[in-house]
Amino acid sequence: MKHDSIFEQYEALLSDYIAFKSISTDPAYKGEIQKTVNWLKTLFIKNKFSVQFIQGPNTNPVLLAEYYQPDDLETVLVYGHYDVQPADNDGWISDPFTLTERDDRLYGRGVVDNKGQNLIHLVTIFDLIEKGELKYNIKFMLEGNEETGNQDMSDLVRQNAELLKADYYLVSDGEIVADIPTLEVSLRGGMNVKLSIQIAKNDFHSGLCGGAVPNPILFLADFVSKLKNTETGEVLITDFYDGVSDMTAEQLENLERMPSDSEVIRMLGVKNLSSELGQTFYSQVGLRPTIEFTGFGSGYTGEGFQNIIPGKAEVRINFRFVAGQNIQRIYNNFLVRLRSLIPSYFEYIVEATKPYGPVVVNSDSVIAKNTLNLLSDSYGKYPIIKYVGGGIPIVLDFKDTLGKDTLLVSLGNEDCNMHGANENFELDLIKKGLKFSRSFFQK
Repeated sequence: MKHDSIFEQYEALLSDYIAFKSISTDPAYKGEIQKTVNWLKTLFIKNKFSVQFIQGPNTNPVLLAEYYQPDDLETVLVYGHYDVQPADNDGWISDPFTLTERDDRLYGRGVVDNKGQNLIHLVTIFDLIEKGELKYNIKFMLEGNEETGNQDMSDLVRQNAELLKADYYLVSDGEIVADIPTLEVSLRGGMNVKLSIQIAKNDFHSGLCGGAVPNPILFLADFVSKLKNTETGEVLITDFYDGVSDMTAEQLENLERMPSDSEVIRMLGVKNLSSELGQTFYSQVGLRPTIEFTGFGSGYTGEGFQNIIPGKAEVRINFRFVAGQNIQRIYNNFLVRLRSLIPSYFEYIVEATKPYGPVVVNSDSVIAKNTLNLLSDSYGKYPIIKYVGGGIPIVLDFKDTLGKDTLLVSLGNEDCNMHGANENFELDLIKKGLKFSRSFFQK
């Protein structure tokens, strides 16, 4: 089978994979989740894998597929996720659940995050099995709640440690830098907080009560402005930066290979950045903690105007942590700040997701150095070492519970727009990803 036909097989399977609306954030898509799981099971069994499922009380099925050869070979576990973010037609040029090719890219929800990336390894390994050229025993772990922050995953990893045991762990679930291959060596931790406040169960007429009844929008706007300095980028929660280390000489050297802030501004299509003073884009998102305000809801935002003072409002806050921070103390100090500022006439509720910690990966291991060389050969460029602003909670579970670092080899293009409209995967990078995957898994 030639490499081009591998790509054709990949594209055909991806078209089927993308068509499933496996949206984990909305219970209405449970049926689509199950269809995706059934399709994956059939695909693995057809290609000589054994398949089983594990599942927590709050989550969708986690598929475990295994392929063992007679020889006593090392085992690689490949992790990915089959669930995707929501996608309506707003902003999409084509149907988000129909794989579409244009401008040398494939478009569709999940094409990079993460169906398109995990499928690269599936297709490669299936072909190597058929040819008798597979270097390792293989385990695949594909979950259906990565996009919701799988609250059962830590327990599932601990309860199924023997099933998940492997010599190496590989995750492809992110973006390369520009067109340069990338080995990721750290991930930020995180958690989400929803703060809801209420002055009354009903809204008020802004003419009859305006200026007299407290406005929840005004309080929340004032409160969030006291959590972060908009001029310096500094988070204003007590002890937030305690334990955060200065950057090492090696980190500074690696950062010098990253694109400049002006290149990032052009790529993102913004006019300015808001990094802390003295930080570049990549040092900020990779090695510094922060908070971001990800949602703000209140009042009327439909057509025309509804002249009211809303009875309630909410804000959603995303925390990003780095090594050395005390997450529980930071959250406690956030609550102390809230209680000190909120007037007694507001009722409030704070809801928080389970936090996950940051991860630092050893990039000096033999397998990491071999991976760097394979990436260099596949892409024709020596890889960049990248410090990643996002988080993949299971990587911490692999490290803490199974005692193993994870090879974080992202394959997607930096402008893929994952989670947004017109998510896309460059054809050239797909082919290079297939080439790397083959070199990694082939005898």
